[in-house]
Amino acid sequence: MIAPLPGLAWLLASGSLVLVCVYVPSALALRVLGAGRLLAAALAPAVGAAGAGVAAILAAVIGVRWSLLPFAACMLALVALAAGLRALGVRLPGRASPADPEHPEHGPLIQGVPGARAWLGLAAAVALVPLAIALGRPDAVLERWDTLYHLSALRFIRDTGDGSTLHLGTISNTEGKAVAYPAAFHDLATLVPAAPIAVLLNAAATVLAVVPWVLGIGILARVLWPERRWAPLAAGIAALLAPATPVDEWIHLSAIPNLVGFAMLPGLLAAALLLWQRLLERWEDTARFPVRAALAAVLVLAAGGLGLALLQPNVAVMALLLLAVMTAVTGARRMRAHPALTIVPVLCVLPVLVITFSPLASMVTGFVGGLVVPWWTAVGEVGLGLLTIWPMAIGVVLAALWWPGLVGAWRGPARWLVPAWIVVVILYLDAAVDSSLNLSVLFYRGQDRIAMPLTMLSCLLVVPGIALWSSALSRWRASAPRAMAAVLTVAALVAAGSTVAPRLEQARLNADIDQVGRPRFLQRDEIQAWDEAAPTMDPDAVILASPFSGAAHLGAIHDQKVRFPVAGMGLTTADRHLIYSLSGSNGEVPLAQQCDLLHAQDIGYVYVDRRDYSWSSTFDQIDRIDPRLGTVVFETSHSKLLKIECTGTS
Repeated sequence: MIAPLPGLAWLLASGSLVLVCVYVPSALALRVLGAGRLLAAALAPAVGAAGAGVAAILAAVIGVRWSLLPFAACMLALVALAAGLRALGVRLPGRASPADPEHPEHGPLIQGVPGARAWLGLAAAVALVPLAIALGRPDAVLERWDTLYHLSALRFIRDTGDGSTLHLGTISNTEGKAVAYPAAFHDLATLVPAAPIAVLLNAAATVLAVVPWVLGIGILARVLWPERRWAPLAAGIAALLAPATPVDEWIHLSAIPNLVGFAMLPGLLAAALLLWQRLLERWEDTARFPVRAALAAVLVLAAGGLGLALLQPNVAVMALLLLAVMTAVTGARRMRAHPALTIVPVLCVLPVLVITFSPLASMVTGFVGGLVVPWWTAVGEVGLGLLTIWPMAIGVVLAALWWPGLVGAWRGPARWLVPAWIVVVILYLDAAVDSSLNLSVLFYRGQDRIAMPLTMLSCLLVVPGIALWSSALSRWRASAPRAMAAVLTVAALVAAGSTVAPRLEQARLNADIDQVGRPRFLQRDEIQAWDEAAPTMDPDAVILASPFSGAAHLGAIHDQKVRFPVAGMGLTTADRHLIYSLSGSNGEVPLAQQCDLLHAQDIGYVYVDRRDYSWSSTFDQIDRIDPRLGTVVFETSHSKLLKIECTGTS
């Protein structure tokens, strides 16, 4: 059962406030600079992420705790900057012609189909309700490594007031050594004060994975095919039901900043395409290059790109690759007359090359692991839409739409989608087979991550695919329109409904605490024991435990200090000496000296767990601690929490 209030109240309030923060201030700044409603809605999330990320860095520099106050100050400064630029004549290019996607004659974004909003709501329910059932409660914890990192990161920001990207990686070492980690998502989430950490993580991840994704793809469809009023609805429904959306990635891997960045990518592409088209049209109409309008466009797109980079740099890399293809293809005709335009796609590709072949890529180039499949399986995944990670029948249905969609797109003004789709497919195949070419190295060689931009492009290609199928079926549609509409409606409902069971099954693998055959950080009995013990524990005392046990998760949830808060800890010599001394691995150490070591590092509790998520030759030695060092706080069938109560040598 889904938990009753107040958990749901926190979930709804947290998600709502995060959406307001990511959309409203940045949309206001864009509107002041001359953006229309669609353009502002498309670009606002990425600019909002940039605002949060930059504000958190500046707050840390001047010694101000991260909260709504420095965020509001930064966003007010952004609005003031937009007003100043506008006063100087630097503003975004407006509608150039009645064919412009933002022209009033095109009407609202969602239209063209009776009951359009109801259909969109039904698709959202099909996508999200199975996840809610599997999670069961607002504060449920996904059993993934990355979930632990993000829980600990949110707790770190709450405890220290430091949300700087330059410092967030500090949680991965015990020295307090500043390490960079992209923090924009965590900065946005921690704008919500007082919310329980687990609820906050779930709320922020859900709304930021869904709303910018669906809205951005819908707006991009409008920009691509303004004459097809049903295009945003069709693309939006596909974006909800497709097998590899950001929400699916959240449940599968919990790579939250990465998936949130990819959710914001369609909006940035829509804004870039719209501004690019307007600049080129204005140049043709006036025979003069619109320098000030171009400057405004570059500034807002750079801000959006910065936001994507502060979420996860590889999203900005993907954006640059797709922008290079977009500008090269759509500007090809004009580039023959104005060769200087070729600098635009070149400038998009150049940073990617610099990052790939420089030490900046060192954080990911050494990454190993992940799913590897044979090449014929990888080709089959792309060709049939049946992904190894998310094998849903609806993938085949969508493939039957995007394959003719490639033909339809190539014949029209949206032809840049075809080479863009091919580029992403190549990256996907490289990751799927773990190719020695390392083309996907900046994406951790993870086809699940690359599947998200591939899904974005495929959902867009559904629109010309539907148009071609509609033309092919026009004779039958004309002779029996109601029957044809009924058949297609039933087929669509069956296809959508077929995703419910696999979504529920996939979600339960990582969300259902009683799932059999999957490793677990948390067990039901230890969650109950921690909930009962936490109110009586000393919040200033540090817990020593393996990060693969439940202690790290529950420490973050219950506001307890944990020595090793994330799975990928960088251990110091002192850390290893402590662990080896307690376990006796390097020879027996007198109990009093063990006690001294624990007190010296403010360790007040030790958690022993024989049912860890993963075996570790180092951390598992903590389980060998001498029980005489303390008293038992609680004990389960597989674990024990000791409170250190011992006498040292002095």
